[in-house]
Amino acid sequence: MHLPVTKIELTADDWNLNILSPRIATITNPQGKRQVSYFGFVTQEKALAFKQWLEEKELCTTAIVRRAERLTTNWECKVWGATTELILKLAIHSLEEIDRDGT
Repeated sequence: MHLPVTKIELTADDWNLNILSPRIATITNPQGKRQVSYFGFVTQEKALAFKQWLEEKELCTTAIVRRAERLTTNWECKVWGATTELILKLAIHSLEEIDRDGT
């Protein structure tokens, strides 16, 4: 599956929001290094469960749950230190769900 990325320039000095799916995005610095990732959820409970799973599996350095600020979902888990492999796997899964369910 081809993963389209929508880049939105956040600042004049090349900080970018990279939208991988309606539920997953990253922010990269001017050098292109990922600083943080966002995973979106409909409910706070699902976001908290995802945060707990990430922490239990040691798949991030830090994570917080908050009302969505970067994504169009209701809630997001803002994550530092997630691997590229995890982000891509979840983005592809998210897009496959949209293709299958239309949601």
